[in-house]
Amino acid sequence: MKRTHFTLLEVVISIAILALSLAGLFRLLGHSQKRISEAEDQWRHMHMLTQGAEYFMLAGREEDLHVPDEIFPYPDYVIECTIEDAEGIPEEFKNQEGQIPLKKWTIKLIRTSDRQECGEVIIDRLDYSSAESEDDEAL
Repeated sequence: MKRTHFTLLEVVISIAILALSLAGLFRLLGHSQKRISEAEDQWRHMHMLTQGAEYFMLAGREEDLHVPDEIFPYPDYVIECTIEDAEGIPEEFKNQEGQIPLKKWTIKLIRTSDRQECGEVIIDRLDYSSAESEDDEAL
């Protein structure tokens, strides 16, 4: 019967290889966990931004630019909306008779603790409220 014995050098080398493998595995796991956390934060911010944008689009008027707490129940964040005239419209399409004006709605998600902007969406939208007010004035 033949017995095999490991030398001290072989045992030390195998432990070193095992230690390097474990270190690489733990580093990979830590990096993966960080990426998962960042993806979760990004998803949460996009969800809040979408929720605010949906409210503004359904409200539809410039007077309703405040989102109620029942619709947006996130105390650490605030959603802001600004409305301005759309940019980049060719001159031949501007100021035509009976034309409904195009507005640019800029909706931002802002963290209240450090006033950092977490996301932004820009929506081009026809402004039917000004067309309705012109119709009311014509009557």
